[in-house]
Amino acid sequence: MKKLLLFCIVLLAVFQFACKKNNNSSPPVIKDVRAVNPAEADSFFTTSLPGALVVIQGSGFDGIQAVYFNDSAAAVNPVYVTNTNIICNIPSGTQTAATAKVPNQVKVVTNHGSATFSFQVVLGPPAITSISFDNTGSVLYINGTNLVGISKITFPIGSPGNYDTATGYTINKAWTQIAAGVPPGTAWPDSIRVYCTFGVASFPFPPPMTIAAVSNENAVAGTTITITGTNFIGVNTVTFPGGITAIPTINSVGQMTVKVPAGITAPDSLRIEGQLGSATSPQLFDGYITYSSPGYLTTFEGDYATDNTGFIGWTGGYATAAGADTTYPNNTGAVGVLNQLGAMGANAGPTSLANSGNLQLNDEPWVSNTSTAIGGYSLKFEIFVATPWKAGEIWIAVGDWYAWSSYTARYAPWDTAAGGVYNPTGWTTVTIPLTQFIAGNQFWQTSWTSSGLPANKFTDYPFTSLCFMLSNDLGTAVPKGSINVAIDNVRIVKGQ
Repeated sequence: MKKLLLFCIVLLAVFQFACKKNNNSSPPVIKDVRAVNPAEADSFFTTSLPGALVVIQGSGFDGIQAVYFNDSAAAVNPVYVTNTNIICNIPSGTQTAATAKVPNQVKVVTNHGSATFSFQVVLGPPAITSISFDNTGSVLYINGTNLVGISKITFPIGSPGNYDTATGYTINKAWTQIAAGVPPGTAWPDSIRVYCTFGVASFPFPPPMTIAAVSNENAVAGTTITITGTNFIGVNTVTFPGGITAIPTINSVGQMTVKVPAGITAPDSLRIEGQLGSATSPQLFDGYITYSSPGYLTTFEGDYATDNTGFIGWTGGYATAAGADTTYPNNTGAVGVLNQLGAMGANAGPTSLANSGNLQLNDEPWVSNTSTAIGGYSLKFEIFVATPWKAGEIWIAVGDWYAWSSYTARYAPWDTAAGGVYNPTGWTTVTIPLTQFIAGNQFWQTSWTSSGLPANKFTDYPFTSLCFMLSNDLGTAVPKGSINVAIDNVRIVKGQ
């Protein structure tokens, strides 16, 4: 009896195996690839991006062992496999025809055979997000995505309508940055184009050439100024007011130096031209010559003058044009002086009574319409630092004689200078946007106080005069002689 039962069991097993073998004797078949969304069940395709979730449809998928896209194995979860459907992600690292020789197919492997289906894995279209030059201007860095399989890079350089190709290029391994050699010649407005396996990427070219700042906006003839900006490529001359030109030294694509020529008799903007276009300085150059009002608060030309050439000296110093030449050379006439004649104690605040340290300006109009919003306006002045500056600061207050508010701007450039020492060569222009003015918590005089500094319109200020004060708001004392500076050409301007 036991032998008969054992025989029956063996016979049943053999029968089941034979049936299973007969059912799977045919190799699998791939009919198509479609989207996973049931609403798009009839959306078949033969091209897709790496990482996409797809459904492989066909038959004979039981006994599945592996799925490959261009020989890259996909992760297959048996839960998402039936005899007629396989749901899986195309591997994100699948190679494409842009980077290797690939079979351009999907392959399903089972324990009873395999099947292939023509299918191309592609990258998304290439895109350029930004461009920038190296310091020489001869190499353009092109940043973007999917910059794969480059066949050529063209520039709108030469005669309009003609495109020159890059002199050479390299691409990083992530296909996100190209270093392309810029062909010689003058650019005309259009786009650079990068031709890739999966499309063409473009970006406006040339990028704008700009003048962002001039180191001394009121420089006299014979002094050297620094002009900073962008894309100084092929700039051979700088045009000064009156059409007077000078040859610059290009230090990098963002910086040049030039000696101020003689003969300037009226203010105007600085202008430059190069391979990428032209640019104009944001502020007038040598505006001190006419010191127009409203705008110019003082040129310090008159010690006791009551207009925008003078100031109320009080404890602040004054140097005539001849006197300034000795300690503060290359000045534009007379200057105001802040010279610390005594030590300032820790957290002393404004200590002008112990030092030659207050320059009170006259009431002068800042703008023609006082209802104008202060946003977009800046306080500017030139400064000469006679000794290295590494402690103490200048407070700039708004107010009138004996009626200054808490300071509205704190100027301590050594805070951010290399090594904590500020010691520029010659006169430099200081720019403080009015929106950066602050409301402090200390008052020099109490005839006008406020719970906070108004910061919306010029009419919010009760007076139009400024006061420059030596001060110390740090927890350590500032030794005598730490600050010795001259100030000139104080003005309020539109822009920076």
